[in-house]
Amino acid sequence: MIVQRFVPALALLLMPGCNSQQPAPTDPAASGEATEIASPQASEDAASAASLVSRYTSLKNCKLDEEGNGEDWSVSRCPGLGGFSLVLNYGDARDDLALRQTGRKDAEIGLPYLAGGGFNALGETIEWRGSESGGGFEPTGLIVRNNAVQDPEHPEKPTSLLVVIDLSQGCAVAQLKPGTGQNERARAVADGPRQPCLRN
Repeated sequence: MIVQRFVPALALLLMPGCNSQQPAPTDPAASGEATEIASPQASEDAASAASLVSRYTSLKNCKLDEEGNGEDWSVSRCPGLGGFSLVLNYGDARDDLALRQTGRKDAEIGLPYLAGGGFNALGETIEWRGSESGGGFEPTGLIVRNNAVQDPEHPEKPTSLLVVIDLSQGCAVAQLKPGTGQNERARAVADGPRQPCLRN
């Protein structure tokens, strides 16, 4: 009779699926499931880029400084922001810009040569990218539209390029061809990590 009392209990212990122990939580790394951990630096970079804003000036507000007597050239001073002003150099149907800061040598950008050296005309609006601080504006980059004749056989069809200028280096760092999101792509370059200067 003692054997009969323990056989059912033994059978219960041996039955599959009756273990009262619960399975351990699944580890995503062990199971091969992808996990995404936000990088603190990436978050800071994204926040910094999101805080940058645009301000605008116009080349229509430039004042003539010099012009050629009978020759096709002129030099004009144009308003800027954050301690910068612009110099518009025109000659032989080509426009170029230089950055000017008090006490520093003008930084020539070389816009016609970046586009191949043909005739060109700059857009009237200059976009300044930078941050607002204490009610002021601290620019870090410029975006300039350069309408450049790159096909000599069709001068009536210039290419509308966007040039990104790094103010800290005093040079152009990108030249974006026409296409979807051209303005947004130019701002992303201006707001992003430092790029090397383009060669003229």
